[in-house]
Amino acid sequence: MDIQQIEALSSLIATSVAELKQLQGALKTTQHTASTAKAEFLKPSLQVVAAASQLIALVRTPERYLMDISTGHQLSSSLRVVVETNVPEILREKGKGPKRALHVKEISTYNGVNHLKLSRIIRLLATHHIFEEVAPDVYANNNISIALDTGKSLAELKANPEEKYDGTNGIAALVGIFSDETMHNSVCIADILKDPETTNSFSPFDAPFSRAWPGTRNIKMYDWLNLPENRPRLKRFGMGMNGMNSMTPSDAILRGFNWASLPEGSIVVDCGGGVGSVSLPIVQTCPQIHLIVQDTGPVVAEAPAFWQANQPEALAQGRVSFQPHDFFQPQPSVNNNVSVFLLRMIMHNWPDVECVQILKRVRESCNKNTRVVIVDNIMLYASRDQSIEGQDSGISDPDALAPEPLLANWGAANALSYKQDINMLSNHNACERTVPEFAELLSQSGFRIVEVHQAHQSWLPQIVAVPI
Repeated sequence: MDIQQIEALSSLIATSVAELKQLQGALKTTQHTASTAKAEFLKPSLQVVAAASQLIALVRTPERYLMDISTGHQLSSSLRVVVETNVPEILREKGKGPKRALHVKEISTYNGVNHLKLSRIIRLLATHHIFEEVAPDVYANNNISIALDTGKSLAELKANPEEKYDGTNGIAALVGIFSDETMHNSVCIADILKDPETTNSFSPFDAPFSRAWPGTRNIKMYDWLNLPENRPRLKRFGMGMNGMNSMTPSDAILRGFNWASLPEGSIVVDCGGGVGSVSLPIVQTCPQIHLIVQDTGPVVAEAPAFWQANQPEALAQGRVSFQPHDFFQPQPSVNNNVSVFLLRMIMHNWPDVECVQILKRVRESCNKNTRVVIVDNIMLYASRDQSIEGQDSGISDPDALAPEPLLANWGAANALSYKQDINMLSNHNACERTVPEFAELLSQSGFRIVEVHQAHQSWLPQIVAVPI
């Protein structure tokens, strides 16, 4: 046991907590989410989480630590049960007393799940600080489990189960996706990697997804979700993507590339931008910009209603327009004077070959002054050395690495990025990428990196590239 490192980590926790206390004192709110959503809270919060998780790894025996990790799937399974059987909503609506608590037998009368089995499920989650067991077999929501609550009444959920996640912030939907489709797919990773016929393939048709479900050998996951029989999953997936957006501040897109530096009349194309919700702050803060939102026809058909509700002035002034477009196809000929192509959370859905195809289509429409802004996870190596001998590492952000004695990539505090990387492998045979990997993709497509905004205060990292 490394006592010196344990002491260093303990000291880092103490100084980080003191910083959080000072920041909290300057706020009028005591709400946890409201506090930690502020950029200045992020680094000390990450330091506490990273140091605490590293401490656990140091003080537990290797055997116990491995057993905890290898049984982690039980947490996902249990989360799926409580989300799909409406436990948070039942406790909120039917709970009694100041904590709105309910005996598991009463919970069972509302969702039909055997109370003896359900109690074991909820207790496991309560043991991991999700829900509270206020008395034997009596449970209540806490500040974590309440994030799973859709806010809908039990009557609504019973009458319209497919609309469970509609109008929510998407967090419950995201948990549903990760604990259902994505977990199911990940079970088959080992099968794909051990098979000589698929281990070296990066085709979307050889993703672990292809073996996880009946009839998925020759279909991509996105196409599978669009099958009529998977309509409930597709609706949940759409709301889950809103959940990803809700975990970042609404102005996160502004924390990186300097959109205000673009001259009057600049055109920004949001490729695969949905209805344009992520690029909305660009239009709100930069009136000199004209935004073109691109996505499939059915998606952009919904976009005018979104803008009418959220930024009608931009719509009326013609500062935002919409293009049905497949980003594997050539850009529309009218897009011949674009200042910036924005690709947010696009690259990680596709293997390298498809990413190069997407980027080459963008490159065909670039002039010498065009910029490409990629907003995606940027993976750090766990080692202090972030360079690869003989490989272009691109430009790095010097503030991206965690301070010692933490792991350079922030360890468990940044684990969601690495889990998302394996999610992309499971679902699409795709990946999250390091800066050198982005540099290679961009080089193959006729671009070079000029800026990297990777530090965690950027929330979602950004890479800015120019044509070569």
